[in-house]
Amino acid sequence: MPSPIPEKEEIMDFPNALRHVINGKQITKLEWGDPTIYVVLKDGFLTIKRHDGYHRLVLNDGDLFGEDWVVVSDHGLLS
Repeated sequence: MPSPIPEKEEIMDFPNALRHVINGKQITKLEWGDPTIYVVLKDGFLTIKRHDGYHRLVLNDGDLFGEDWVVVSDHGLLS
């Protein structure tokens, strides 16, 4: 089972995390504390997948300037 805390080099800022989304990956913020909540590109929009479904992502300053973004898989954080 992957570690809940990724290696330091896997933690990134939003612009770098967005590059992963553009390439079809899922990203999450460590601050959210739940790798089953993640951001993907869906129907041309940044979308957040939460427990109740998909929603268009509304970014705030903490998201844009946060440096705690990581890539996730369908089964939790990638190692």
